[in-house]
Amino acid sequence: MRHTSPKWILLAVVLLATPLWAGERTGVLEPDVKKETDAIMKALEAGNKHHMHNLVRKSGGPKIMVVSCADSRIPPEVVFHMQPGELFITRAFGNIVDKEILATLEYGAEHLNCKVLVVLGHTNCSALKDAIEEHNHPRTEWRSLNQEALYEKLEPAVSEVEEDQRLSKARTGKELVGEGFLDAVVRVNILSTMRAIREQSPVLWDLEQKDLIKVVGGIYHLDSGKVEWIKE
Repeated sequence: MRHTSPKWILLAVVLLATPLWAGERTGVLEPDVKKETDAIMKALEAGNKHHMHNLVRKSGGPKIMVVSCADSRIPPEVVFHMQPGELFITRAFGNIVDKEILATLEYGAEHLNCKVLVVLGHTNCSALKDAIEEHNHPRTEWRSLNQEALYEKLEPAVSEVEEDQRLSKARTGKELVGEGFLDAVVRVNILSTMRAIREQSPVLWDLEQKDLIKVVGGIYHLDSGKVEWIKE
């Protein structure tokens, strides 16, 4: 009986496996994925050409800053029917702020002379849905430290609503569930971001105290398109 040399067996295994790991190493996309990304790039290029032919130049600079959720359904320019140049916008999942966003807002207030800062959340927020789920069923290990840091900024709103619910249930026997609980978390999270802006940015806090800037919160309702302004 003829035996195959171990080195030839090893060579065959390497040759068979090469397309699999080589594609990952060189960043080669699967045919269907490449076709989709090519189509997306063509759409971007076509959209940019349309923009170039219909460019609206707005002078005077923005007077309004917006901190909004990154959700694609609530572009602030569309929500407030504004032209390019009228809004100074920062966006993050769950409309939270960090040092980089606060520095951006300080620039808008001090160098662009913005007079109003809007913290804009929205109904049915996926970020806060995930935060509620994480609060109820904490994971033991995070795949991404960045996502963990985001959750840590959203979790206090969930805890605050849960505590309010506990006290309310003790008094009235009633509690919010489902969408009602989520709506409450959305509202509290907006107020939490407004509070973080004031506490973590002495620059913006000082400007607000001097009535040089107004900080307001709003909830965009996906079903109607209406922005509900929050009373603090």
